[in-house]
Amino acid sequence: MDSFEVTVDDEVFRIDERKGPGGALSYDFSWVSGPADGTYGFSVGRLCHESGGMTSEKESRMTRDELVDEVRAFVGHVYDPGGIGEAWPDHIPARDRRSPRVDW
Repeated sequence: MDSFEVTVDDEVFRIDERKGPGGALSYDFSWVSGPADGTYGFSVGRLCHESGGMTSEKESRMTRDELVDEVRAFVGHVYDPGGIGEAWPDHIPARDRRSPRVDW
């Protein structure tokens, strides 16, 4: 899968796929619009317990919809009351950084 960007609640994430030593896929999510000049992010991977410790590419592959759901859940965990977003008190959510719309 080629890298792609997704926007959830005005927050932009770049998603990259990488293959681990045993063939399992992992996904790296770079929070492009996030704090620390977009250097923050997270990674997700799947492991199959029945695989004897070696999860295959097929077993670990996630669909685009599943990847977007991961971003959606992360954004919720950041901005919900008591969420991890409190760790960045100076960070302003992207939705609040938009220029106000002017109707003429």
